[in-house]
Amino acid sequence: MQIIADANMPGLEPFDAMGTVTRVDGRSLTRQQLGEAEVLLVRSVTRVDADLLAGSRVRFVGSATIGTDHVDLAYLQRQGIRFAHAPGCNARAVAEYVLQAVLLLCEAGNRSPRGATAAVVGLGNVGLQVADWLTDLGMKVRACDPPLAGQGYAGPYRLEPLDAMLDADLITLHVPLTDSGDHATRHLLDAARLSRLSASQMLINTCRGPVIDNEALLARLEVGQAPATILDVWEAEPQVPPALFEQVLLGSPHIAGYSAEGKLKGTQMLYQAFCDWLGVTAQPAPVSARNEIIDQQVANEEDLLRVLQVAYRLSEDHQRLGDSLLSEEPGTAFDRLRKEYPVRHELHDWCYQGEVAAPWQRIMHRLFARA
Repeated sequence: MQIIADANMPGLEPFDAMGTVTRVDGRSLTRQQLGEAEVLLVRSVTRVDADLLAGSRVRFVGSATIGTDHVDLAYLQRQGIRFAHAPGCNARAVAEYVLQAVLLLCEAGNRSPRGATAAVVGLGNVGLQVADWLTDLGMKVRACDPPLAGQGYAGPYRLEPLDAMLDADLITLHVPLTDSGDHATRHLLDAARLSRLSASQMLINTCRGPVIDNEALLARLEVGQAPATILDVWEAEPQVPPALFEQVLLGSPHIAGYSAEGKLKGTQMLYQAFCDWLGVTAQPAPVSARNEIIDQQVANEEDLLRVLQVAYRLSEDHQRLGDSLLSEEPGTAFDRLRKEYPVRHELHDWCYQGEVAAPWQRIMHRLFARA
């Protein structure tokens, strides 16, 4: 069996045992490169539609991502092509990123997250985990998810319209990118909604860049009337506007979910779906084990931030992205940052043995729990 796979996907060894795997640059993949392949494995940078697949032998498409906006699902269905993706694969990694981002925003604003209000927009796999973690951090979480509300949601969070939550201290976005329907999310935060936000608020986007009108956000930031902002995603990726980058508190190259465990889990989820499609038994996934010890105490927000930074420092990604914008081809440099991203492990790979003050025990338990 001929298999084409994005070279940025780790853990492809189980697929190697099922056929011949050819690794390619996902952003520049062409119909000619597909050749006689029957299986295509991609990430979010590959547009999968009739232009790519027409006339090919591809019968299984897997995307090691949460979102599916880069895939023409209707076309795949019409052609009888099986599709699989990996919802929730990197939810924990994104939650760790958002938690650190919140602490950094609060540190910059000389404020505490405890008692502040957080508007979590999108309550899917990632949004729900973020909501739970921010609750355990001591924030008052409000949630918005109109499609979920329409399905009769009866979970722990009361769902509100987005316009009712624009006064929250923190707004964090976790929605798919959609262009049509009653709840389209492209420019969900448009100029009108951004005009209602103030410099006393905080804003984080880790889902898709076009969910925020980047030009309108820049205009607000330049006059000091927008929230303190951290962006992991950008509207014109792989191009990042230098002017917008200069105005945000921190920016990163679409890597919020780029933990080693999250990426491997995404590949493993595709492998399981692939085996189900073939009607064969999947080999068990390897179990990683790390036993490094963290023994520093956690008595306040600053201590909690230091624990998070044992595993990952958002400021380092900000520096890398800033340096890439100085290169002759920033778009190519952006893709290189993602392709050559340093190995980053989730905190549950460490063993925590320090003392934790009562207000921080719930969130620390979340961080180091294996489940």
